[in-house]
Amino acid sequence: MFRADNLYVTASASGKMTKKLYLEWCEKILFSHVEDRRILLADSWRTYSDQEAVLESKPEELEDEMITILPRVTGDIQPLDRLSFRMYKDFFRKISSFIILHSLPLQVHHRYVILKMHSLVYQQFQSPRFGDLVNQVWHLCGYTDESFDYVNPTEFSFPKKLTGHCDHENCDERLLLKYGWCKAPLCFHHFYDQYHLCKIYLP
Repeated sequence: MFRADNLYVTASASGKMTKKLYLEWCEKILFSHVEDRRILLADSWRTYSDQEAVLESKPEELEDEMITILPRVTGDIQPLDRLSFRMYKDFFRKISSFIILHSLPLQVHHRYVILKMHSLVYQQFQSPRFGDLVNQVWHLCGYTDESFDYVNPTEFSFPKKLTGHCDHENCDERLLLKYGWCKAPLCFHHFYDQYHLCKIYLP
């Protein structure tokens, strides 16, 4: 199984978020990324209702609060559902389509390929270039007053006319994308096979 520093991989028999997975996520992921206070905005899925179990595993110094989104309005006021997931899926689909269109020797539904692609795509969305996308999502959901002009990750990385050569010397392969951090034009081999996880940001 593919392993990456920016992914935490586990599984459930149903494919849904169980109480066990939720508590594991809180302990291993959420609490390790917040310092003094957190407010968790969660939908009304029953798994999230047991906050007493969460409190048992949280650090004592952490102020903790959860706000529950009412049923049937998640698509309107849950930030990831409102905009972010759609853009993420579009980005992911662009790469999958490239693999299929050019008959590359990869099984796009293989777990190893999926995990590696998620690691690479997630890294793209972490670029400071797309930071205002997150800010705008909160605004669209009605949580903040200020509106932001944001850069669409898919439109930036997959422009209608992507010309030139791969950033790697002596590479004449067909270009796949423009990297969201360093703006380097990359072919599929140097993006996926060579696992280009650059964190050098060029405005």
